[in-house]
Amino acid sequence: MLIDLTHPITPRIPVYFPWHPATEVTQTANYEEHRCIVTAITIGTHTGTHIDAPRHVLEGGRGIDEYDTRLWMLEAFVCDLSPREAQKGITADELQSLPIPRGSAVILKTGWDARFGDAEYYKTYPPLTNDAAEYLVQLGVPLIAADTPYTLDVHYIFLKKGIPLVTNLNNTSKLSEGNVMLISAPLLIEHGDGAPARVFALVEGVS
Repeated sequence: MLIDLTHPITPRIPVYFPWHPATEVTQTANYEEHRCIVTAITIGTHTGTHIDAPRHVLEGGRGIDEYDTRLWMLEAFVCDLSPREAQKGITADELQSLPIPRGSAVILKTGWDARFGDAEYYKTYPPLTNDAAEYLVQLGVPLIAADTPYTLDVHYIFLKKGIPLVTNLNNTSKLSEGNVMLISAPLLIEHGDGAPARVFALVEGVS
């Protein structure tokens, strides 16, 4: 079964910082005058379900367009940490208790995606702690994904190592702990500090 882990893009999609552009969806052609519809979209690189590249926080860092495309389709281990209390950090001890394969990508499932769009979503999410991020780096994860944002410290821990951050997954309630094939397709933005992405999980043996 293919599970869509992407939040839809709408003008109502929330943004984190006031200097991050709001999303605008504007129709620029219509059937009556132009015999077709065309839509202009204004969107930030870190809107909704998206992927962060090192250039996001590191001057001169790798852009989203500089990654080997094989990274965007790989096996990932789902860590089921749900249900999760507000602001309850995900610790290294918790992750060490899970059978995460060395070298596998990781999906952090907290259930927080159900609150996406709430006013407090970005203020109260359960963050991955610094020690947990360092543990995942030691495990050799090539990519990390979560149904939450990440703290700025965690951005630096992963992105200094070139590990992209897939952010704000959706529909993680449909995932169970274990291995899936993770497909993360960022927009190919030249020198991009990040990009909105369409993200899927391919789960074998589930219909």
